Amino acid sequence: MNLIDFTGKKILVTGASSGIGAATAILLSKLGAKVVACGREQSRLTQTLEAMECPSRHITLAFDVLDFSHYESYFQQMVCNGEKLSGLVHCAGIQKPMVLRGITQKMIYEIMDTNFSSFLMLSSMFVRKKYSESGHIIGVSSINAHYPQTAMSIYAASKGAMEASVRTLALELAKQNRRINCVVPGAIDTPMLDDIPRENIEHIASHFLLGMGSADMVANTIAFLLSEASCYTTGRAFFVDGGMLANSI
Repeated sequence: MNLIDFTGKKILVTGASSGIGAATAILLSKLGAKVVACGREQSRLTQTLEAMECPSRHITLAFDVLDFSHYESYFQQMVCNGEKLSGLVHCAGIQKPMVLRGITQKMIYEIMDTNFSSFLMLSSMFVRKKYSESGHIIGVSSINAHYPQTAMSIYAASKGAMEASVRTLALELAKQNRRINCVVPGAIDTPMLDDIPRENIEHIASHFLLGMGSADMVANTIAFLLSEASCYTTGRAFFVDGGMLANSI
């Protein structure tokens, strides 16, 4: 009995050009899904597509999640063949460490809109009946929303906002027989860490009982939450943090 089977389901994955988004798109393709892989750079989306099972079955769509005025057009392209969406996974996100005295309004808007506002706007589009009749929503939060790190105030706030919205939206979406959850990754080795000195990363990873994690580990939990194996779960934040909660800093 296979509880995690997405055969015949079309799932939108943002941030699919790298990291957790790419790993999620690849895993879902192996589990039978038709994936709409979205990201800002077509060339990197093509790399993800080439690593997916049956590449011809999927769609790549290059767009910036901050391009709110064109969301309607993007969603119309996703369902142009008549097949509606069955799931949404929002992996797109940015982090820009900055101490308080260096924060600008532009920086606040960019991080909050990329990580949080786009999550709400994409979810709002997804639940419209012309784009999906049913299906579930998964957001990607961060351990930073729970454990403070210097110069990460905006990023932590954006992820905390996502988690708060998931709890609230669960009340509304349950009436539509839809579920919404989020994952909370810990120290995950993705390109988002490229600008952080390796010694700093190793220090951070030392606080996680299971050490540094991989994008595939997070993708596994996302697949579970999208599937009917988690049919009695909504409005929750699932920690994929290698045991950080059991390890005091």
